[in-house]
Amino acid sequence: MARLYVAGGVRLEGPAGTLEDGDLPGHQGRIALVALAVERRALRRDELAEVIWDGTLPQQWSAALNALVSKLRSLVSSTGLDGRSTLPAVGSAYRLVLPPGSWIDLEDGYRRLDRAEGAIRHADAATAVVEATVAAGILGRLVLPGVDATWADDVNRARTDALFRCYVALARGWTARGDLQLAATVAERAIAVDPYREVAHRLLVEAELGRGDHAAAARALGRCERIIGEELGVAVSPETVQLRHRLER
Repeated sequence: MARLYVAGGVRLEGPAGTLEDGDLPGHQGRIALVALAVERRALRRDELAEVIWDGTLPQQWSAALNALVSKLRSLVSSTGLDGRSTLPAVGSAYRLVLPPGSWIDLEDGYRRLDRAEGAIRHADAATAVVEATVAAGILGRLVLPGVDATWADDVNRARTDALFRCYVALARGWTARGDLQLAATVAERAIAVDPYREVAHRLLVEAELGRGDHAAAARALGRCERIIGEELGVAVSPETVQLRHRLER
């Protein structure tokens, strides 16, 4: 069994040792291992090379890729895993194969987010809060920090979207459990992640209304209307308009 962390820095824990971010052969080694871990499928050699070198392949990219994979296999073996079995060649592709029961942090984060959202749909606020809290802790960490690459940017956009969903699930869960202060706090975090999605603003307004703080609710709603109206140049949704009517009654 192994544990692989790819969010916030790479760390592979094997049965006989640990491989740290700084042990890997530069940005290219980090990208290769993380890409295979995140994609969780066989990546063609040319596909993996495009990710590693961000679309600008060196002239001898095939030989460079061979050397890079060989180094990664040797480093993986130092943790007590078999490097060739962990990073096998599958035809003209490579994939990451960890032992049964192994754990990857990003996978766990997404899995827990799915469970949290499912729990919200089934009115199980307690489970939603637990799962979304752990998911947010994982998904709140940058993948491949310090790496400027298209693939890493795409992965982090998806991760940021998932983090927003974590905070929305938490706001709903804490609201259902009656802790409106915490609901307001995590709704603010969701807004900080993506201020252009009205759902987080509405959750904040509803939490402030539930606490009886109409002034805070009015400020939160006004901020939402300004962001959507002035920065996006569109009207707020009917659901947000309904909140305005509630405040003005």
